[in-house]
Amino acid sequence: MDANNMNATPVTTTPENTQAVQNPVPETPAPEPRKKSSGKFVFFMIGLALGVCATAVLVLSLAQMRGGIGKTARLEGRGYDTPEEAVTAYAEYLKAGDYNGIISTFAMESFEENYSVEEFYDRIRAFTPAIATSGQQLVMLGNDSALTTSVNLENRRAYISSNVFRQMIVPMAAQVDDEELESTFMSGITFVISDDDDLESLMEFLGSDPGFEDIEIGDFLDQSDFDFDSKRSLKEYNKYKEKAWGGDIENICMKLEIGRDDYIIFMTCVCYDDKWYIAEFGNYFSMACGISAQAAGFCPEDSIEDCFK
Repeated sequence: MDANNMNATPVTTTPENTQAVQNPVPETPAPEPRKKSSGKFVFFMIGLALGVCATAVLVLSLAQMRGGIGKTARLEGRGYDTPEEAVTAYAEYLKAGDYNGIISTFAMESFEENYSVEEFYDRIRAFTPAIATSGQQLVMLGNDSALTTSVNLENRRAYISSNVFRQMIVPMAAQVDDEELESTFMSGITFVISDDDDLESLMEFLGSDPGFEDIEIGDFLDQSDFDFDSKRSLKEYNKYKEKAWGGDIENICMKLEIGRDDYIIFMTCVCYDDKWYIAEFGNYFSMACGISAQAAGFCPEDSIEDCFK
């Protein structure tokens, strides 16, 4: 023992201090420097914002779809500035073979909304349900239910289609060699098929082409072109129509050429909210000229030449 440490207290080795010497307690390591953001957070926020926007758009679209359930597009178009424009558009749609376009030239919803059932029956003083499908003046139901509106509009479509059909027959009948058969088609009288020759004639007629794709639009006629005094009776006719339909009316007569043949089309137009539509096939002048209702306001010009000055 060292003489200098004679008075030092000896250290007794124990398992505890022996282990402490052999396995010293490690120091707590210093925290590593914080790495800079790689941009993931920014992308996360952008994605979240886009997701919120997409959800909002989806919810809005669904709301609009729900709001549109039960609603349908209007059958009538936007109307025309003049009644002549309405009838011209009708003839152009005939030429194009566009049935939906034809429908759009007519007052549909506006007609149904303004039509007075009471005024109609006050005028004719009679009622028969069959008149709604007769191809003449369309009769409507008068209550305000959604079903009634739909039925009225469908009846009006049927009225238009049946009269377009009748107008198609006019140039088809002109191609028939048999004058008696032609007269039968134009008058609407039932054609009795007596033998094979009658059947052959009928099938030839039904297979003929009205030639509407060759329509050429001509000039308009007015009251001064007709050789009859119509001032008073025309005024009464217009007064009744305006009262029943709830809008101003005009009687339009327009020349058409199909192939080499000349025709005249007669239409009654009505004005709602400063826009003109076709309301009815035929008009005062077609009635005054004695044109059959079967012809739906459409006839060869030479068939009524006595009516002109």
